[in-house]
Amino acid sequence: MLRRLRAYLVIVGLLLATISIGSAETAAGQPRYFAETGHSLAYNFRLFWERNGGLPIFGYPITEVFVENGRPVQYFERARLEWHATIGWTLAGHLGRWAAEGSAKHPAFTPRSEAAYPGQIFFPESGHTLGGLFRQYWERNGGLQAFGYPLSEEFLERNQQDGQIYTVQYFERTRFEYHPELPAAYQVSLGHLGRQYLNATKAAPEWATRKVNDAEVAWQALRPTRISMPRIGLDSKIVEAGFSLGAWDVPTDAAAHYWPVAGFPTTAGNIVLAGHVGYHGIIFSQLPNAVIGDRLILTVDGVEHRYQVTDISTVTPDQTWVMEPTAEETVTLITCVPIGVYSHRLIVRAKPQP
Repeated sequence: MLRRLRAYLVIVGLLLATISIGSAETAAGQPRYFAETGHSLAYNFRLFWERNGGLPIFGYPITEVFVENGRPVQYFERARLEWHATIGWTLAGHLGRWAAEGSAKHPAFTPRSEAAYPGQIFFPESGHTLGGLFRQYWERNGGLQAFGYPLSEEFLERNQQDGQIYTVQYFERTRFEYHPELPAAYQVSLGHLGRQYLNATKAAPEWATRKVNDAEVAWQALRPTRISMPRIGLDSKIVEAGFSLGAWDVPTDAAAHYWPVAGFPTTAGNIVLAGHVGYHGIIFSQLPNAVIGDRLILTVDGVEHRYQVTDISTVTPDQTWVMEPTAEETVTLITCVPIGVYSHRLIVRAKPQP
């Protein structure tokens, strides 16, 4: 994972070395609206959802993004997606483990020591096996990364949604169900653990489950929309930006919050913001006047989050460590210096104000 992250950051560095005005849109960065449930999907969650099976695997979104246990999450009919900004990855939550808690004493959850028949595989990590149609589905749709290890053997269980009895098998992140009444392509389906978890725990705040009217509200409760540093007169709106056609999407009139690598206010991670310099009185033109101790304000959904500048440095474009994930909530501002030459990058970092 670290090797992949380093390679990714090298690409980031090469792109940053030639910061330019981007005109193309990053498809996954465009919010998507699902009228079926009245919820939106965007940024890293949309990227993960589309690359890992989409609707058949995860189902429709049933909440907007909100903070749970210190990180951004979004619930879907069959899953919970989590943004781990401290490592720069979207992961599917372990709802299968949660759902299996009530069945732990069932014989199907007793660990095995080996496979029972040819074609069945044994996982010593969890002490369970996988075979037949469930193995075929597991291997064809993401395997370990998408579903995790099996937590049980196959067994019969009454479904909470329709009251029918189906053959099921529990995994760390999901539950497989065999529906013989469906067409062959859909006979193995995933349980609606996202709905089941929310109904049982009420983990989502009421506003996050409320239907929205369009896609533009995606991540509204978390993404910063304005940055200001009162002492130096910096005041700029913020837009979400990503990669497209081998270039950074950097707007001419706003700071850019880079969703592929960024953290979000109130959660751990690196909140990466970049902006042009040299435009008189706007964006980051005043950033070279910053000093340690300056107050920095990020506005999210009308609420101000206050930070204090703790570090100022100048780096070369290939020093991509400034964009790496951080264990603590950190704001990293990036612009080009010196004005007119733009050979280096000015880095201003801030921490939450006590």
